Amino acid sequence: MSDEKVGFGPGFQSSTSRLFRAEYALISFAIVAYLVYNYWSGIGWLDILALIFFGALPDIMAFIPIGVASSKVKGAWPSWGSTIYNIFHTILIWALVFALFWLVFRSPYLPLFGWLLHITVDRSVGYSLRAAS
Repeated sequence: MSDEKVGFGPGFQSSTSRLFRAEYALISFAIVAYLVYNYWSGIGWLDILALIFFGALPDIMAFIPIGVASSKVKGAWPSWGSTIYNIFHTILIWALVFALFWLVFRSPYLPLFGWLLHITVDRSVGYSLRAAS
């Protein structure tokens, strides 16, 4: 048996820990508070239907192709399923799209916060990114 240390320091906390989930719940609350404040104060406009659409977008973009592919293989999750799911459930991708919208429209496009809210609520209730299959 070797006395070599595999890593430095203690391991990382699980993404299903209460602290991790509480942090994302707080972020979700802050997003909702910002959107409500923005809507009621008249600072900016907010299209509620677009907000709902972008809130559902990550699952629409991930599960429709996965569902179509798995129906052809008798319910098996496709090998690329976790990749497409993770693309649409990653904050970095959301931030890139948000920045592109901001550049095009010359102001932040608030309905995109529905997408971010979807991701943070997923994390706060225990859903994380999918492992590669």
